Amino acid sequence: MSRRIPKRPVQLLIVLSLVCLITIPTITLSSTSAQTTAENGDYYNKTFTWTYNGNQWNWNLSISKALYDAYNAVPDSTRTRNGPAGYGFLTTTQDYFMRVLAQKLNETTTGLKYTTYDQVSFILAFVQSLPYTSDNVTTGFDEYPRFPIETLVDGGGDCEDTSILFGTLTLILGYGTVYINPPNHYAVGVLGNNLHGTYWTYQNQTYYYCETTVNNFKIGQLPDEFQGQQATIYSINQDRQFVPQVTFDPTMETPVPTDSSGVVTTKPTPTNQPNPTDFASPDVPAPTQEPVDPLSFNLITESPLLFIVILVAIVGSIGATVWSVRRSKELPLSPEASTQETEETTVTEDETGKFCIFCGSSNKDVAVYCEKCGKQISGL
Repeated sequence: MSRRIPKRPVQLLIVLSLVCLITIPTITLSSTSAQTTAENGDYYNKTFTWTYNGNQWNWNLSISKALYDAYNAVPDSTRTRNGPAGYGFLTTTQDYFMRVLAQKLNETTTGLKYTTYDQVSFILAFVQSLPYTSDNVTTGFDEYPRFPIETLVDGGGDCEDTSILFGTLTLILGYGTVYINPPNHYAVGVLGNNLHGTYWTYQNQTYYYCETTVNNFKIGQLPDEFQGQQATIYSINQDRQFVPQVTFDPTMETPVPTDSSGVVTTKPTPTNQPNPTDFASPDVPAPTQEPVDPLSFNLITESPLLFIVILVAIVGSIGATVWSVRRSKELPLSPEASTQETEETTVTEDETGKFCIFCGSSNKDVAVYCEKCGKQISGL
């Protein structure tokens, strides 16, 4: 059986490797992102991209550097002094920029004739699009809750950061909002009636769970690891929120305060209502929409390390293939050919094995008489 490697599969492998090498950098992906596109004078220019109901949304925001610096100057010890129960301090519903942000989201969803359920879902999708980042990696602190402005400028955060952002926006728009604290996690509860999904009861009202760190999680959809777990419910005291000393438009509105009673720990109550209705909140106006436009992902610029690894793997595969071809040429074509060659060598050696002491001629090992002089040589 031949051990030579066929040429056609080798050539095909090389061609496919080259095709992959050429096409990988231009792979297109549909994804969500938040990035800083430029820094213009006294503002951070941010671009946010997310999808909702099959449509892609792009939003360019210019955020005041002075406002960001004012929040960023608040020390970690002040942010965390009351623990998760005190995150109302970071829920900046009085911030003028955050109010304009909520207003734009409101105008967009109102323009689309969204119900209040869809409006909250749309805002949730926007917040979920922000990348998850760990505090100890991005700040050096084990726990560093961010103000909403910081989360937007920093391009993401961990569970409490995105929950505070989402909680701030929903409160500004008039939705009943609380924070939900399952074991080692932080999320938001929005006041609702007869909705599908999991809710917690707090002060005889139902607050539906909203996960802010995972894309495409719906209102009331609880991650598997928290099924059947207890959670602490925190009301949000807006009267104690931090207000930076930065001058803005004097027509800033004051948000409606929410109930600031104590903390209660309860078990969630799952529901199975098939047809969601509006949230228990005032009716809100509408939004505008952009066409679907899948993002382009360039592997060379976005992930150079991965590109190098793939390139090395392809080059290694081609090298291994070439080596295999060369090696196959050096090996015998078949076991039969190898055996035959050995046998012939043995016969040749046998042909010159016995010499005649009378005339010095060489004879075969099996010879009895000398082939030249005829004298007996057997047994000598």
